[in-house]
Amino acid sequence: MRWLTRHAAAINAAAALVTAVTALGALLAVKVQLDEADRLQRLQSARDAYRAHLTLAISSPEYARPDDACALLSGPKAAAYEAFVDHLLYSAEQMLESEPHWEATFNGLLSEHPELVCSMQEAGDDGSAMQQLITRFRQSQCSAVVACRSPVD
Repeated sequence: MRWLTRHAAAINAAAALVTAVTALGALLAVKVQLDEADRLQRLQSARDAYRAHLTLAISSPEYARPDDACALLSGPKAAAYEAFVDHLLYSAEQMLESEPHWEATFNGLLSEHPELVCSMQEAGDDGSAMQQLITRFRQSQCSAVVACRSPVD
């Protein structure tokens, strides 16, 4: 008993240290769990956006693989076609932030729409994965794209 009495202060200090380390470990575990839950939620959201785009492509094949994008862009369905490509870019943005290895998939999808993508206004380089995708796409595809003629030409 004397030993416990003599070393009580040291035992209390060691117990407090173990308690503090355990609490810190628990805080770190909570942070890791929250980060993982956030990552999984973003990934699920990206997959949902991509799935929605595939559904849209199936229901509007004339936008997914246009025979004449210039005719679409100058016709009454121009806004719908632009919205379709905007949705594709939104899907790309969501997916590339979560899964960068999807870039080749989105390059393939964008290759069906070079007239529109190459004519879009520069959004500035914000460094996002989607902006980098568009920049690389433009560098590789836009030099070969013939611009659509305006109806006045």
